[in-house]
Amino acid sequence: MGLRENETNTEHILERMENTMNNLEQMSYDSINITDRLVTLLSEGREHAAVMKSGTEEERDKAHKLLCDILDNILETAFTVNNIAHELERETIYQRDTVEAIKQIVDFFYSMTDDIDL
Repeated sequence: MGLRENETNTEHILERMENTMNNLEQMSYDSINITDRLVTLLSEGREHAAVMKSGTEEERDKAHKLLCDILDNILETAFTVNNIAHELERETIYQRDTVEAIKQIVDFFYSMTDDIDL
């Protein structure tokens, strides 16, 4: 592999690494928002469960409906978390591949330095 080709590959690899890091950062931010949402939903669910235990029949019926809506939201959120986990796994693999590619580039440049020193 020539120097010019290696330079192009290096630019491509560094761009891929930057994109992957941005994706990981966004997924981390999304994960924080999702966990905040889950905490809120669970807190609301507990409130409605308490009403179902001690409220009037009308209050219990309303609390039951709201609790079912919350459980639907929690299930939807669980699917979102599952998708993010799979995306994180893919991005982590990209990062590992990128690190390996960078190691090869460094080895190439060291080999060039060794050839010059001779």
